[in-house]
Amino acid sequence: MSTLQAIPPEPLKDIPYVPIPSKRPWWRSCLLFVLLLFSIIIYVALIGAVPKADNRIMPFLYVWIISFLPYFIACALVLATKPALGRWRWAELGIIFGGALVLRIMLLPLPPGLSHDSWRYLWDARVILHGYSPYVYAPLDGKLAALRDTLILGNSRFRNVPTIYPPGAQAVFVLSYLLAPSNLFVLKGIFVGFDMVTCGALALLLARRGLDPRRVILYAWCPLPIVEFAIQGHVDVITLTFTVLSVLTATSTMRGARALTGILIGLGTLTKFYPILLLVVLLRRREWTLKQSALLVACFATIILGYIPFLILGHGQVLGFFFTYAAEQGTNAGVIQQMVHWISFYLGLTLATTILLERIVDLVLLGTVSLAVLILRLLERISVEAATLLLIGIFLSISSHVFPWYTTALLPWVVVLVGPLWTRKGLNGKGIAIAAVWYFTTTSLLGYFFNYTFDWSLYYALVYGVVMGGLALAVTVIVRSGSVAPLISPTAAAGRDHQTPSEKDGLHIRDNVTKRSHP
Repeated sequence: MSTLQAIPPEPLKDIPYVPIPSKRPWWRSCLLFVLLLFSIIIYVALIGAVPKADNRIMPFLYVWIISFLPYFIACALVLATKPALGRWRWAELGIIFGGALVLRIMLLPLPPGLSHDSWRYLWDARVILHGYSPYVYAPLDGKLAALRDTLILGNSRFRNVPTIYPPGAQAVFVLSYLLAPSNLFVLKGIFVGFDMVTCGALALLLARRGLDPRRVILYAWCPLPIVEFAIQGHVDVITLTFTVLSVLTATSTMRGARALTGILIGLGTLTKFYPILLLVVLLRRREWTLKQSALLVACFATIILGYIPFLILGHGQVLGFFFTYAAEQGTNAGVIQQMVHWISFYLGLTLATTILLERIVDLVLLGTVSLAVLILRLLERISVEAATLLLIGIFLSISSHVFPWYTTALLPWVVVLVGPLWTRKGLNGKGIAIAAVWYFTTTSLLGYFFNYTFDWSLYYALVYGVVMGGLALAVTVIVRSGSVAPLISPTAAAGRDHQTPSEKDGLHIRDNVTKRSHP
């Protein structure tokens, strides 16, 4: 049996996570270091290929794709080997975290060449600090003429519409502008700080789940978030941090943990809207009491307090360009919206009818899946990570745009849930499903190749087609095996009363508690 296999555990009592010592652990540290050096060399080439103009991005994209090679080898090494003990365990983690930081810092000084969103962040901060609401006034509005320049405004896009970024994101933009006005390097440096916090929180979450913390490499060394956050400077990095921290604090038993979880969900929702779905995931059946109230009150109070200053500043306008953006028919829309759009086209429906149909499908699908997840969570039949991945995936599938940096929201949960494609019983449905999601996140950057064309059929085939085929195969395997979907928590059938709080909702690997030699 392959060492990549993570066998679903039997419910075991009072057996803590204990790494199994492996022979000659030093070679793995050496190999990880060599792969890091390989990555650094490729990133040097990436720096040399940075786009000089919006329409000259191809060399950069080719090198970016090559940078995934050492990443996948490093991930395979971690997933195929047992964690070391003692100093070698810390040596490997040190290489992983040190490498993650080095790769991000290397790219930090580069100007964004694939997206101009980060320049708009600085413009919004300037507008706010001069007493105007970015939700009311577009950059080309006459009232903002005195604030215009060739650096920030000249590099911004969508200059004829108000902003779309929520208040929590605006607070970070303002903080960066106060520290260093008009300085994109400082803003991106803050984003890199958030990204490293995400890496640390993921490692802690893995440890609490009884999993190998080295698996954080699936996120920490992934070229997608590294480029999208360190070079392009997308605000999604903040949302990721608060989302992972929310799930991490939800596993804690410390006093006030539920209120803190609510605050973190609220902060995440103040940067992007989808973290509010975590309320569905993190509600608990046994907490229809003060703790449950603390979670909900803390979350909504945080959101309300975040919006109040902008409600005052904008005289009630706080959504800006959002509804227009959501109603767009993007060629990079989510797969569900694309399917509805294609069906409407063949039926000859008008654009207005198509948009209405899309909204109905979106609400029905998101509401149905959310209700199903809530029921499964209350019955303790689905893990937190699987439920989070499912809801974010559904949210992306109904979105009017799915840019490559949007898909980074899926990657932390792949880190926790990734498993073997094959077990001694045959194909593993859960492993195939998570592999399909991982494939989606790493191939979504192919969308950049189609920036200047209206024919995205090849992209749909290579990305959406493969992912949907993989998910269909996963469902087929699960149904034929007679098991209940891969989302079911492995300890649910045996009851959970015997588990410690940190083990609840966790995924466990039998290799962590039973000695098993390499085949």
